[in-house]
Amino acid sequence: MHFTDYIKLLVLVLLPMTALGATEDAEQISEEAGLEVVIVTGVRIRGDLMLQSSQIAKTGLDNSDLMRMFPGGNRNSNGPLTRISQYRGMVGAQNSVLIDGTAYSADCPNWMDSPLSSIPQSLTESITLHRGLGSVKNVQEGLGVGIEISSRSGSFSAAEDWSMYGNAEAGYGSNASAWSAAVFAGFHNDSNWLSIAASNDRGDDYEFDGGTALATEYDRSQYRIGYGHLFGETEVILGAVINRTGMAGTPALPMDMRYLDSEQYNVELNSPLGPGAVTFSFNTLSVDHIMDNFTLRPVPLSGKGKPMYRESAPLGDTDALKLFYTLDLENGDLEIGFDSKWESHDHPIIDPTNEAYYLTNFNDIDRDRNGLFATATWATTNWALEAGLRYNRVEMDAGDVDGNLAIPPMSPMYVQQERLDKLAAEFNASDRSKTDHHWVGLFKASRHLGDTTRLNLGLGRKVRSPSYQERYLWLPMTATGGLADGRTYIGDIDLKPETSIELTVGFDWFTDSFKITPELFYRDVSNFIQGTPSTNQTANMFALMSTGKLPLQYANVDAELYGIDLGYEWTINDAFMLNGTLSYVRGKRTDEPDNLYRISPLSSYVALTYTHERYFVSAESVASASQDNVAEFNDEEESAGWGIFNLRAGLELTDAITLGAGVENLFDKVYRDHLGGYNRVRESDIPLGTRMISMGRNYYLKFNISW
Repeated sequence: MHFTDYIKLLVLVLLPMTALGATEDAEQISEEAGLEVVIVTGVRIRGDLMLQSSQIAKTGLDNSDLMRMFPGGNRNSNGPLTRISQYRGMVGAQNSVLIDGTAYSADCPNWMDSPLSSIPQSLTESITLHRGLGSVKNVQEGLGVGIEISSRSGSFSAAEDWSMYGNAEAGYGSNASAWSAAVFAGFHNDSNWLSIAASNDRGDDYEFDGGTALATEYDRSQYRIGYGHLFGETEVILGAVINRTGMAGTPALPMDMRYLDSEQYNVELNSPLGPGAVTFSFNTLSVDHIMDNFTLRPVPLSGKGKPMYRESAPLGDTDALKLFYTLDLENGDLEIGFDSKWESHDHPIIDPTNEAYYLTNFNDIDRDRNGLFATATWATTNWALEAGLRYNRVEMDAGDVDGNLAIPPMSPMYVQQERLDKLAAEFNASDRSKTDHHWVGLFKASRHLGDTTRLNLGLGRKVRSPSYQERYLWLPMTATGGLADGRTYIGDIDLKPETSIELTVGFDWFTDSFKITPELFYRDVSNFIQGTPSTNQTANMFALMSTGKLPLQYANVDAELYGIDLGYEWTINDAFMLNGTLSYVRGKRTDEPDNLYRISPLSSYVALTYTHERYFVSAESVASASQDNVAEFNDEEESAGWGIFNLRAGLELTDAITLGAGVENLFDKVYRDHLGGYNRVRESDIPLGTRMISMGRNYYLKFNISW
C-alpha cells in the first residue's frame, strides 16, 4: 500500500463512524424487536459468514448487493439483473457460487444470467460466504471464494397433523417505478412438507440527478415448488425452479435480454449410513435465451452510419451430481465425496433484417468437470484444524464454426469475409479437445490467544480451468463472460489453468459488546488469464476494420493480489448498534508493470441502528475510494471516490405484519461506481463509452405478512 492508500483507509474508517461516509446494510437487530432482518453470524474455523435475507429492510432485486456486507465482497454490475460476484479481486467464474448446494452455470456468453442473479432476494433464505480459503467441498473449482445461496424452502414439523405456513411481501420503489411481490407458502407435518413460491420484479429505466440511464428496465418472474418426505430417517427432496425473465437491460454489454427462460429440476437424498451420513443430489438446468441490440436501445451504427441489427439465441444445458459421506469423529468430522458438472453451450448470432448474415460464435461446446475430494476438521487441546484435498478432471471440446457477413464479393469490405473464413478454417483445423488436471489443497488452523482473541491461519492451493469463452472465442468479439470493457477478444485453445497459492492471517477480537475480525491475505497466481495484445494478424485486421481498435487475446500471465478486509460490530447499549466492513485489495501483474482489470477500490459500509420494542431505524452509508490502479492493457479509466447515505426503518404492526420504509441515496448524489461498467447505449443521458452513473434517490415501501 502506498502512503495515499493509508490515508484513504483512515478516512473510510472515520467517516462512517460520524455518519458521513460508508455502507450498505448490516442490520443486526435484536430479536426482541420481532422483525425479520439481516443477521450476520460470527467467523468460525471454516471462516463462514452468513446473512439471512431481510424481508423489510432492503429493496435489492437479487443477492448481489449483499456481497458488500461481507468483508472483501463486492459485485460487478452490467445491468439491474446482471451482477457478477467479486471477492478479493476474483470475479465471476473465479468464484464458486452454489444455489441450494448446486453449482449454477450461466448460459449467456456474457453472463446476463449470472449465478448471483439467478434467484431473487425475496425468495432467498440465506447467503453464506466461506471467507478466505473455502472448503474443497464448497469451492468446487475456482481461485476465489465459495458462496452458497439457500432458497426459502419447506421443513418438517413436530406434529402428525398437517399445518400451514407462509409469507408474502410487496414493495414499491419510486426510482424506476419499481414494483415487487413474492409469496412463499406450504403445508407440513412430521414426515412431509410441500412448498410453493412465486415472485415478480419489474421496473423502468432508472434516473439520476441529470437524466435517465437507458436500457436499465427489467421484468422477471420466478416460480419454485418443493416436496420433502421422510422414509424413516431417510429424507428425500424433490424440487423445480421455473424462471421467466422478460425485457431486461444490460447497458454495459452490447445487447439486452429480450427474454431468458430456464427450467431446473433436482432430487436430493439424505440418509444415515453406518457411523455417518450420506448425501446424494442430482440437478438439471436448461436455458433458452434471446438477446438483441435494438429492442431496448437505439440500434448501434457502423462507422458509415449504417444500422447494425444483431440478435442472438444462446442455448445451454447443465447437469450436476454430488455424492458425499460424512463421518462424525470424536473430535471432528471427515467428509469424502464426488461431484460432477456437465455443461453444453451454443451461441448463434444473426441479423434479423438480413437472412444471409449469421455467425456461429460457439458451437457444440462441452465443458465437463469431475471431482473427488476429502476434507477433515478436528480439534486438539489448543487448535481447531481443517485440511482438504481435491482432484478435478476438466474436459472441454468445441464443434466447427463459420459465418457469413453478407458482404457482396465485389465490395471492398469483402476482405472481412475472407478474414473470417481464414480464422474459422484455422479454428476448425485445430485440436479443440483439451483435458486439465487439478490438484487443490488447503490447511487452516485457529486457536485462542486468551479470552478475547483468536488467531486464524490459512494456506491453500487453488486451480481453475479456462472458461469456454477464454478458450474457444475464435473471432474478435465481446462475448467475454461479462468482462464489459468494450474491447473485442479472441481465445486461445492452449490456455493453461490458473493456479494460485494463497496465505491468510486473521484475528478475531471480541468482548461482550465489541467484535472485529481483520484478515490479511496474499495470493500469487500463475497462468492468470487476461487479455494481452493479439499477435494474430488476421484477427487484428478484422477487429481494426470492424471497431477501430486492435483486439486482445486471452493469455496466461503472472499476477498477485493482496490486501486486508475486516468486519466489526459494536453493541453500544440495549438500543444502539454499529456495524460494518472495510475492504482493500490490490491486484497487479508480476511479469509486467500493469494492474489487473476492474478491481474494487478501497470500500466500506457501516450501519448505525436504533431498536425499540416493535420498530427500528437504521442510518447507513456506502463509500468507495478513488481507483487509480487501473489496467493499462485495456484502457481502463480511473474513477473518483464517492459516498452515499441511506435511511431505513421497520415497524411491527402485529405479530404477523411488518412494514418497511426508507430512502436510498438520500442526497441524490451523482456518482460512478468503479465496478459499474461502461455505457454502450446510444442516446442515453450517460455519454457513450463512459462509466455508468448509478441510481439516484429512491424512496421505497415494503409490506410483509407471515402465517
